[in-house]
Amino acid sequence: MSEIVITPFERRYRQSLDDLLFRHYQVHTHLDWRDVSDWLDTTQSPVRLAWQQQRLVGVLGVAAPLNHTTWFRLAVLHDHMPGEEIMGALWENMASELHRMDTRIVSVLVTRSWVEHTLLHLGFHFQEEIITMRRDGEALPVLRPAGVTIRFMRVTDLQDIMAVDQQAFAPPWQLTLDELRLATRIASSYTVALHEENLVGYQISTVYRDGAHLARLAVLPGAQGQGVGSALLDDALRRFFKRRVYTMTVNTQIGNIRSQQLYARFGFQRNGYDLPVWSIAL
Repeated sequence: MSEIVITPFERRYRQSLDDLLFRHYQVHTHLDWRDVSDWLDTTQSPVRLAWQQQRLVGVLGVAAPLNHTTWFRLAVLHDHMPGEEIMGALWENMASELHRMDTRIVSVLVTRSWVEHTLLHLGFHFQEEIITMRRDGEALPVLRPAGVTIRFMRVTDLQDIMAVDQQAFAPPWQLTLDELRLATRIASSYTVALHEENLVGYQISTVYRDGAHLARLAVLPGAQGQGVGSALLDDALRRFFKRRVYTMTVNTQIGNIRSQQLYARFGFQRNGYDLPVWSIAL
């Protein structure tokens, strides 16, 4: 096999990258608020390209590290080339860059079966499962008073929302301020919970062809277990009912028992669509 040459992504390589991305099966993209084209046009995160005889044969890009953690954002391999060798060269180069950036954990949300074999070769290991739950209909539980006020999210809330998010979730599940801004632009429903005028929780939901999706629900740790999450979810569902949207889905970590209990009270059930997360410590 000819030598594999690794280079940083530059805009002059965009056509070659698009050709590889759209003509081959071995493509991994992270599920988030931004499509690949938009992300490539705006990202300052590391993206590495693998070349063989001046032909692009692989791509690896990661999200901007947050609190010493990051995600595989984009991984592409040429279908008719030795993928393990190509991805090994890409990962060796990327790992060195991430070390320089003081990144300690790298995770991958696996959406395609080919990815697991590649990750095993790179030294990643299975970390946990992300499960999907779904509810249908208008039946809602009777809630005890939560002592909170629910209102629409404002732009001026974003700093407080980021603080809630980064306290409610551990890395690598936290969102950056830019991700929150983008989420609110895409969302169909975004509300916050206030207790004594302090922002203690928020939810962001989207609408797709078959219903709504609860994309994010977070409550300050000190306010958890007091009905804040229930109040946010109840309010969001009732708003969707008024729009004749009676189905909602949500993703959560299999180890997050508290969130699963909340969703179960509202009639959510697992629908069998689960995604594994693999990680490596640098």
